[in-house]
Parts: sequence; C-alpha cells; structure tokens
Amino acid sequence: MHRIKKNLSLKTRIFLFFFGILLLMICTYIFAISRFITRFTEEQLNADYVSILSETCDTTENLLWNLTLTSQQLLENDDILANLINWQDAADHYSRQKYYENILGSISSLTMANTDIALIYLFDPSQNAFIYSSLPVDDATDSTNVLYQNSAFCFEGPCKSQSRFIGNPVLILNRTEMLSNGNAVTLSVESGYYSLDNPIHAAERKSAYLVFTNYKEDIIFSTFPKDWDEKKILTDLQSGVSRDFRFFTKKNPQGWSVHIVIPNHVYTRDYRLAIRDFMLCSILVAILAGVFAIYFWRSIYHPLQLFDKQLNILLSDDTGTEPLHSSVPEYDYLLHKIVLLQKQIQDMIHKIIVSEKLHTKMQLEKMRAQINPHFLMNTLNTLHWMALMNQQMDIDRITQALSHLLSYNLDKESNSTNLKNELSALREYVTLQQVRYNFNFEITKSDEASELNFPCPKFILQPLVENSLSHGYREQMDILLRITVGERIIISLQDTGTGMDNDTLQKLRQIIPYSGSEIAETLAGSDSSNMNFGIGLPYVIQSLNDFYSGKYDFSINSSLNEGTIITLTIPKLRGGGYYAENIDN
Repeated sequence: MHRIKKNLSLKTRIFLFFFGILLLMICTYIFAISRFITRFTEEQLNADYVSILSETCDTTENLLWNLTLTSQQLLENDDILANLINWQDAADHYSRQKYYENILGSISSLTMANTDIALIYLFDPSQNAFIYSSLPVDDATDSTNVLYQNSAFCFEGPCKSQSRFIGNPVLILNRTEMLSNGNAVTLSVESGYYSLDNPIHAAERKSAYLVFTNYKEDIIFSTFPKDWDEKKILTDLQSGVSRDFRFFTKKNPQGWSVHIVIPNHVYTRDYRLAIRDFMLCSILVAILAGVFAIYFWRSIYHPLQLFDKQLNILLSDDTGTEPLHSSVPEYDYLLHKIVLLQKQIQDMIHKIIVSEKLHTKMQLEKMRAQINPHFLMNTLNTLHWMALMNQQMDIDRITQALSHLLSYNLDKESNSTNLKNELSALREYVTLQQVRYNFNFEITKSDEASELNFPCPKFILQPLVENSLSHGYREQMDILLRITVGERIIISLQDTGTGMDNDTLQKLRQIIPYSGSEIAETLAGSDSSNMNFGIGLPYVIQSLNDFYSGKYDFSINSSLNEGTIITLTIPKLRGGGYYAENIDN
C-alpha cells in the first residue's frame, strides 16, 4: 500500500485533488443555498431600503438645520435688523429702496456660498408688504404642510415652493420676530432647487415611494401616483399591516416620520432578481473554477525531457530559448535550478542597467552644477557693470548683495562655515529684504567678538530673520542681532514685530526644544508641517544638533504685539568640523 501511494503519478494526484475540491464545493454550495442564501438575500434587500430611508432622514435633518442656522444668521445680524427698522420707519419709496439695497447686500454676503438655500423673503405683516425677496413669490404656504413647529420656528414641507421658478419639492422655514421698534417681521427660507432630489431618485430607482408624515401623523408629502388612495395607505401605515405593501419607517425626535412604501409585487420581483443574480454568479464562478482547474492541470503536466532540455539550453547561454511548460516528479529540483539561474541573470542585468543610469545621471548633474552657477554669476556681474554705467547705485547694491549671497549659498563643498561669514551672508540677505520690507536691522557685538572665526553650520541665522519678517512683520519694526562671546557664544535675535500669542508659542515650543539633547525625541514624535510653522526653525535646530552633537541651547519667548526674542547659546570650537572633541566645554 505504501509503495502504491509513493509511485502515484502526478497526473493521478492532480485529478484526485481537483475532483475532491469540486465535490466539496458542490456540497458546500447546496448547504449554503438551503440554509443561508435565502435569508441573506432578504436581509440585503431590506438593507437597501433602510439605507434609502436613512439617507432621506439625514438629508431632511441637515436641510432643516441649515434653514434654522440661516434664519439665525439673518435675524441676529445687526446690519440687517437696523436696515429692517429703517425700512419700516421710512416715509418715502426712495428711502426704502436705499435700505432694501443694504438688506440685499447683507443677505447676499451671508448666503452666497450656501447652495442649499433658494428662496428667502422678509415680509412686514403690519404693512402687508414684502421687504425683500430673492425670487418672485406667488403662493403662500399651506398650513396643512406643517412638518413640525415650536415657539420660534415653523417648518413646512416637503411641499411646493412659494415661487414658480422652483418646481421641485422644498422644505420651508417660517419665523416671525419682533423688532426693537415694536413691529414684527416674518422671515421665510426655502431649501435649494435639488436638495431633495437624491433620496427621491434613490427610491424611484427601487420602484419604491417616499412618504412624509408630520407630528400629527398626517401625510404631507408623497411620491404616490395621483390615483392612489392615500387615506387607505395612511391607515395601513398607522396599523403597520397591509396586504398590498411593505413599509419601512423612521421617526424623528421632533415627531415627523419618513416612510418607504414598496408594493408587494415590486418587493417580490426584486427578491427573485436578487436570487437569480446570485445563481448566475454562482454558475459563472463554477465555470471559471472548472476552466482554471483544466488550465492549471495542463500547465503543470508535461514530459520531464522538456525540463532537462530547457535547463541545458539556459546553461549554454542560448538566449533564443522557449519558456518552461512542463513538470514531473523531479519538478521541484529542476524548477528551483532554473528559477535560481534566471534570477541571477536578471539581477545582474538589472544592476548593470541601474549602475549605468546612475552614473550617467551623476555626470549630467555634475555638469549642470558647474554650468548653471557659472552662468548665473556671470549674468549678475553683467548687471553690476550695467548698473554702474547707468549710475543706478540702488540696482548695483541689490545685484551685488544677490551675487554675494548666491555665491555663499552655491558653495556646496562644505555644510559648515564660521560666524564671520554667516554674518556677512546675513547682511546681504537683509539688504535684499529691505527692498521689500520697511524695517531697521542692526548687529551689535561684545569686545571679545571682534573676529568671530568660530566654526558653525551654514544658514542658522537667515531662517530666524526670515521668520521675523514672514510671521511678525510690521512697518518700521526693529531687528537687533546681539553677539556676546564669553565661555560660550550667545546669539540673541530680538524684534519689535507683532509677536505671537501664548497658545502659538506653546505649540512652537513643542516642536522646538530648549536644548539640543531633546531634539531627537521631539522631532521624531511631532509633525511640524501640520503645525503650520514651516521648515525654517526645525532646519536650524537639526543643523545645530548635528554640528554641536546636542551641546547647545535654544530658547524662544514672545508676547503678542510686543515682539519676539530668540536666544541661541553655542560652544566655541577650536577648529572646524562636526566632532565632539572639537567642542570647548
């Protein structure tokens, strides 16, 4: 028995394997159909109707809230209220026209971006006159269409619009308020042209009907055909039992309800269609499974001689070979050998291609890096001489400043410099910024800070001044940079700009630690880009941390409308470099 199992051919094993899987699938399918599919189909069908019902209720609630919020914005606006009073008290048409235009402008500015609002009008009951109307008003609303009401608001609809320009059903809010002059004003706000289209069309696609009932359980809106008996349907809705229809209902806390009414023959048709679709999908899956099984069997069963022949061809470096298409009991050994060989060849080819592309790209970048700065500096030098020839001293000063600053920036040989060169580049940067901004800049140094030949990273001062101008600029502001050299170097940057409030300062301190020893943990655990502080300060902190190995201090203090002070304390280095042994403790 053991010998028979061991010598069982691959063809026989595949046949038995797929026959067993096919038999198992058939048994599982029959069991699932008899136990679960029917119930699942009905639940899924009901879920579709419940989804439409929820969408309708959510849409209606959102529209009602939007109408309420819009009415509050209009009747609690001081400009609108003042113009309403002036309109009522005006003695002539010319004066009323002026106040009407003011009301029009205020309402337009408040509702311009609100696409879910269509008709708005203000009515004076005492004078029986319209004060303002965004569209012509034809009909007053019917009191039988009241959805619900309270002491302040009355909501009507879905119902016909009060304007002939809106043909779709809308929701209406009516609100009457007493003004400070003792007169009343009525505000009416209607939802947009297509605000209820989505739920109505969703129900139509399912051959279902939407019904709205108010807090009195009266039907105020339905999509029924005109010849249907709504009274009988309302009775069935209230009882919850009907021979002709199925109902799905959702009641709102305000008392109004939304119903979906489905004729029994439609529900039965949809149920049968769902079962049919499932059966068709099952047959299609069975056919695909059979085709895949046959394809799989044919693709792995071929004579052993083809494997050995294919391997010999590959080992002889013959590129015109056909791909493998067979397997036998020795399949695993031969396939592994061929796949390994193919992988090695492909990896070698890929590495060569990538290496050549990278080498070519590096050569091009090197050439561009040499050509572009040279061309730019020559151009700036030409502008310098043209400015001198035309006695344009301001243009010459700006051109020279830009040339010096670009020369400093384009020096990619090293990421480090010294404080003397950093201050020189900062002065050129300030010269360029003073063309755009009106501010005063001054640098003061202690007696010991005469030469400032102390190594430091590049661009640690320019981002600080740039932040003062970008986030705290005001006309005639002062920016003072003070450098004190003692046992350590203290750099203080103070401005008289707009400063920042305490909340902003605390958020900034969360991403900018006080000492370099905290930088790794802080920058790893925060997302400064989401804080809207840019990359300037994080770059400065990271550069200081890399250069001084965390042995520095950084602090920032600010008060709103009083300015900002940034204090940076760094060690004095004996020489240039990034290494800790160069730090003078």
